[in-house]
Formats: sequence, structure tokens, C-alpha cells
Amino acid sequence: MSFSVRRVSEVRKKRRFPWQKLPLIIGILRPLTGWYRSWKIRKEEEVRSAHRTLLLKRFLLMLIAVLCAFLLFAGTVKALVGLHIISMRSLVSLTGTELPKDEQGFTNVLLLGEGDSGHDGKDLTDTIIVASFDPSQTKSAVLLSLPRDLYFLKTEKMGKGRINSLYRDEKILLKRQGKSEQEASLEAMKELGAVIGDHLNLPIHHVIKVNFTGFEQAVDAIDGIDVTVPEAINDSEYPDENYGYEPFSIAAGPAHLDGKTALKYARSRHTSSDFDRSARQQQIIVAIGEKVKKEGLYKNPATITDLLKVFSDNVEMTMSVRELVSLAGLVEDMTPDHIITMQLNDRNALFDSVVEPGGFLYTPPRDQFDGASVLLPISIPEFPVTWKQIERLSALLFRQRAIHLAHPNIAVLNAGAKTGLARKLGNELIRYGFSVQRIENINIPKEELKNANMGSYVYADKPDDAAAKNFFADLLHLPIVTHPVPLIPAEQMEQIVIVLDKDFSFQPLQDLTTP
Repeated sequence: MSFSVRRVSEVRKKRRFPWQKLPLIIGILRPLTGWYRSWKIRKEEEVRSAHRTLLLKRFLLMLIAVLCAFLLFAGTVKALVGLHIISMRSLVSLTGTELPKDEQGFTNVLLLGEGDSGHDGKDLTDTIIVASFDPSQTKSAVLLSLPRDLYFLKTEKMGKGRINSLYRDEKILLKRQGKSEQEASLEAMKELGAVIGDHLNLPIHHVIKVNFTGFEQAVDAIDGIDVTVPEAINDSEYPDENYGYEPFSIAAGPAHLDGKTALKYARSRHTSSDFDRSARQQQIIVAIGEKVKKEGLYKNPATITDLLKVFSDNVEMTMSVRELVSLAGLVEDMTPDHIITMQLNDRNALFDSVVEPGGFLYTPPRDQFDGASVLLPISIPEFPVTWKQIERLSALLFRQRAIHLAHPNIAVLNAGAKTGLARKLGNELIRYGFSVQRIENINIPKEELKNANMGSYVYADKPDDAAAKNFFADLLHLPIVTHPVPLIPAEQMEQIVIVLDKDFSFQPLQDLTTP
């Protein structure tokens, strides 16, 4: 048997862990381990922080959106301008999106206020406001309120009825056809917007709807509001929560209102008109906006959280949140003198001397509508009923808003026209929203007036009023004079003077070409 001999040094030695060096190794690794642990904790905190920031941005976005929706619903100048308390320029550039516009660059939104399950008349839209925004040319908004009793004799898809019931009836019909609650509501909102847009000859791009609960809870969220009640209210037929009535009274003068009282103050109408009620609704929202701004409540986390919950539960809209943020951005650039408000009403001077801007409606005999009290547009001729005058108002108010923003004071002076024509023209201009300060005979001796033979004309004394002078001359088809003969008495001068001589023949504005 053979064998070989190898040196001991050539035998491979088994390596052993250097336990004696373990303390040294640990000492070296400990700082690295600590650094890694710190890095990991920091990284996790950055992830959590980023997540919180994302949530906060979304929270802020939602808050601004619903605040915008709520304030717009009110249809009030100061409430809209109150959004200026939130700086949105950078947020809009990051999160906003292009808004739909008509051919003139205006965005038109229908704003609705409705009852809810806790109130009589669920789904009746008792507040209806058309809001039109011009972000580029005039940086302005026009708000036109439509009364709840305005009656449509015929619509393409929604049949006939009061304007405040069309949404409800269409929603019920759509649900019977298998639509879900949300689908039926949104489709009915869009259809109502289309109907109103057709009758105003104005495209409606979106609809926003807020219920009474949101209104009431928002007031409570800011601990109530302070208002001055112009006239005492004693309403014995205010609707209660059980489809009955309860008395509501409030004295004239300063008052602090909680949410429930504010809602009653806004809704009560049995001792006043729907038009007075609209004014009180505006007053309340003005008070909300002023309190939020004055006390800095928009910086209070608890108040913001409460309002977010209120609005998210009570606002419905056809637009996306990103579109609503862009809409809020438009509002931020507007000043109070660039927001025009008007409401359709029945103060039309047909049966008395009372005339107001928007006085294009009348109340027909009840027996023609099963005993119901409704409002119809005044038509010329009387039959058939048309919306020609309201369409004309829409054209002047929305599309030619620059003249309403200028708001020139006007004098209509009779210098030989038939008796009553100056009053007739003056009332016509008032109904279309123009500021007529004087309707009277020109204060010139009869002999001097007879020899003047001046004819009818439009005159403005100051160069700054040239645009308004040209507008009314074009509107009324009258010539412009630069040096009236004889001179108009100084006490009868206004920015725009319309002088009517014996050659003047009155025509309703609905029949005159839009300048």
C-alpha cells in the first residue's frame, strides 16, 4: 500500500469567526446602523408628509369649490366678492381647467336653491338665478333671478308648469324610467338649464344646486349672523316640519339669527312678496360673507371642517370640481362695481305707476290656471304669450353689459311729443335696467320751444359719456347733437339727455334693432 506525505503547513486550516474583534466590528457598524435607521424614519415621514400634503390640497380644493357653489347660489354681490378673501390665482393655474364659453367668451351657470326631506316641497327649486361671467372683456358677472311662480306654457321636453316644479317633475319621471337618484337629478338639472337657456336665448353651460339644510347649517357653523330687519314680519303660515304651519315673527331692527331663524327669515313670504324674500336671502348671504371675512373664520380649522361637511352633503352640480375652481378664479378678479344684479318681477307700471328693473311679468286670471297664482311674460301684442321682451332684456343685460356697468344717469325730457310719451319711454328704459333719473317736460318757455323746432335727439355734455350717448342713439334710432338749441336747462342735465319732440313715435325696445 502506497501513501504520500504532506507538510503540516499545506493542510488547509478551517477559518473561524474572529470573535475577539467583534466589539471593534460593532463599533464600526453602529454609526452606519444609526444612520440607516434615521434615513428610514425620515423617508417614511416624507412619504407621510407628502400624503398629508396631497390630502390637504384635495381638502382645500373641495372647500373652495363648495364655498364657491354656496356663495354663488345666493346671487348677491358681496357674497361673490367675498371669495376674494381666498387667494386662488396659483391654485387655479395648477388645478383649474378650461371653462365652457359661448361665442362671446361668457360662461353661463344656472344656480338653484331647493328644499329637502325636512321641508315641505322637497325638490322644488324656489331659488333660480342665471349667472353669466365675463372673465376677459369686462371682468364682470351678471345675475338674473327668476321668480318661483314664473310659468312655462310649453317646453320641448319638460311639458308645462311653474319653473320651480319642472326639475322635480322631470326627476320623478326619469326615476320611473329606471334612472338612479343621482342620474335622474343631474339629468333633470341639465334639462332645466336647457329650458331656461332657450327662453332667454342664452346657452347655459352648467347647473349648481344647494338645499336649505346647507343654508341653515352654514349659518350655525359660524355661530349665527347679525342683520338689520327692515320691516317686521308676522307670518302665521310658515311651514313646519310636519307639513303644517307654525307662526314666525321677527321685529324690525337689529337681530342676531341662528341657522333656523335665518332660514325662516329667508323663506317667509306670507306677509311679503317673493321679490322681498329674494332681497332677504341676499341680505343673509351678505351677512355670512361679511362675518367670515371680518372674523377671519376662513382660517379657523374647526370652522372649515364644519363648513366642508355642510357643503359636501348639500351641494350638487353638473360641473367638475376643477371647473368650479376655475369659476372661483373668475370671481376673485371681480370688484363690486362689476357685478350686476336684477330679478324678473311684476312691477311693470301697467296698472299703476310702480315700475322697477326687470318688470316684465304679470299675473293672469287664476281661473285660467286651475286657481293657481302664476306669472307670465308681458307680451306685445298681448296674444299669443311670447318671451320677446325677456329675450331682449337678456341680450342687453348679458351680451351688452358694458352699458349697465357704466350705469349712466338719464333724463327723458318732453319737448313737444304727445303727452305721456316721455313717461312711456322712461318706464321702458327703467324696466330694462337703465338709470332714468328724470322724466319731465323740458323747462323752456313755450314760445322759445316753438321757435326752436329742434326735433328729437340724444345729447351728452361730457366727452367721457360719448360711448353711452352713441349706445342710446343707436338703440332708439335718434340723432346725436353736439350743441342743443335751445340750451338744456342746467337743472335738467344728466349724463345722457333724451329730448323728445313732436316727431317722436314710441316703439317698444323689443321691436328695435339691437345696437
